[in-house]
Amino acid sequence: MNVYIADDLLERVDAEAHALDRSRSSVVQEALAEYVTSRAETARREAVTRAIDVAEGIADDWPSRDAHPEIFASEYLIGLRAADEGDADADVVLRIVSERGRPGSG
Repeated sequence: MNVYIADDLLERVDAEAHALDRSRSSVVQEALAEYVTSRAETARREAVTRAIDVAEGIADDWPSRDAHPEIFASEYLIGLRAADEGDADADVVLRIVSERGRPGSG
């Protein structure tokens, strides 16, 4: 693979490689790996931030749209996760309400 690197940057890479008693190639590989990892981490952080923003928007809007204010949003989401495929919302709510009376159910 051939890559053009500006002379001033190449001099800095060579100086770093010499200071670390490593090859130019190993310094460039490490730098490239760190760059790619950093970009991936930044993208992941941005995706998490967007997800949090969406969740906060849902939480802010939840009280005005909540058909069952006696059920906390977190309870309902946990109930959905535990629900069988095809369970209606009403089934999930009934299960949550019935399980509240059981010992150790929170």
